[in-house]
Amino acid sequence: MNLHGGLDHEDNPYSVKAAIAELDTDIVVVQENWRPLNAGAISLAAKAAADCGYDAYAEIDMISGRTLNELGVAGGAGAIEPGAWGIAIMSRLPWRSLGTIPLGAARGDVIGERRALTAEVRTADGRLLRVAVAHLTHRLVHGPAQLRRLLAGLEGSSVPTVIAGDLNMCRPTVYIASPYRPALRGRSWPAHRPVAQIDHILAGPGVAVTNAAVVRSLGSDHRPVRADLTVTGGARLLQDAGPVAAHR
Repeated sequence: MNLHGGLDHEDNPYSVKAAIAELDTDIVVVQENWRPLNAGAISLAAKAAADCGYDAYAEIDMISGRTLNELGVAGGAGAIEPGAWGIAIMSRLPWRSLGTIPLGAARGDVIGERRALTAEVRTADGRLLRVAVAHLTHRLVHGPAQLRRLLAGLEGSSVPTVIAGDLNMCRPTVYIASPYRPALRGRSWPAHRPVAQIDHILAGPGVAVTNAAVVRSLGSDHRPVRADLTVTGGARLLQDAGPVAAHR
């Protein structure tokens, strides 16, 4: 789910906690997470994760010290305080490792260098699933290059993988991610009157998909997307080191 900094399409706040609670999935990945820079503040996603029982949580900042106005996310009076803007993953399943993948910077993108966040999650039957959350540039001509960098960064592992996030590209373009395949089809943006699907779940080899759909609007200017996933490939773990610590 793209949180849009906790604001709807008219720049009014909505309840991120209620949105995450309604999704009620084992794993949630979010983009446009927002954290005020005042001392002791936690991000929208971190608070929702704690309130909704997601014990495994991690986030990374894409850019810090800017306002939502300066980032072009929102234009209202409530978007003039500086903060940090990024992506996050929360899970009710334990994970054994976290990582980041550099995606490069797109010309004209105020965010600069973008990164993906990855987590290897242990499923109930002892298999591993790697989840990669990404928010690719809105500078459309540069999006495919960032997606290719993500694919290159995911190579070299036998762990079945799914990519999820706001890829800022329509369904035909995501086929460049083969052998990853789109898990669902449906318009996700803008939430109040969707005309395009730019939010995607891409399932790699060894991941079966059922019951995938675009979810109704939950407050953001994007509609969430969700899917039930079954790991059919990869080996079962004989033992697991347990979840790594949540981090920023």
